[in-house]
Amino acid sequence: MRYLVSTFRQGDYERVLQAMRSLPYEKLVLIGHEDMTECEDLKTISRLEDVSGNQIETELLDGTDFMGTVDEIADMLSARMKPHGSGPTASVVLNISGGTKLLGDAALLAAFRVGVETYHVDKKVTRLPVIKGATALDRFTPGQIRMIGAIGDSSLTVDELMARMRPVSRQAAERVIRELKKEGLIESGVEDGKVRVRLSRSALEVHRVLSQRAQDRGQKSN
Repeated sequence: MRYLVSTFRQGDYERVLQAMRSLPYEKLVLIGHEDMTECEDLKTISRLEDVSGNQIETELLDGTDFMGTVDEIADMLSARMKPHGSGPTASVVLNISGGTKLLGDAALLAAFRVGVETYHVDKKVTRLPVIKGATALDRFTPGQIRMIGAIGDSSLTVDELMARMRPVSRQAAERVIRELKKEGLIESGVEDGKVRVRLSRSALEVHRVLSQRAQDRGQKSN
């Protein structure tokens, strides 16, 4: 079984429809809060699936805080990845373009936790850097994580970035830039005669997740 799981709320019909058209699946699962159960977009998507002989599964989240929501989504994804009986392990792909931003961030962090192929589908299909079976910290080297954090949501000249990366040598930092550019995580351009670098949309999602993880660790240590 191949599941397409998508965050969802009223107003996300077009995003979910594009994900359905772009990502192969056999079973559609929509995750969100209780207010989605009677919304018109859900009824419309359900009718489309009925025509295809399929039924939508819905998962209503009870978490009252961010990490509670992350836990719920991670458990839900893990449950669908498990083999049923003697059959093979199911395949799960996640779209996080629906729902609130908080829900999307929670779903992305859950995907990093359990290792689920993840996309952001909204006019264009963006595959996010989540590797099946690998966490965020497994996915990137310490130097790459440091550089993603150093850039954040800023647009920096190379010299400004080098200053933020100290005491890492310029040669080592330039190597990390090349690595992240090869992965499509850093973009560069010339502004006012200077080369500036910034994180791609995929890397910004990673930055938010890593920042949230650092914040959660800080709260736990207090």
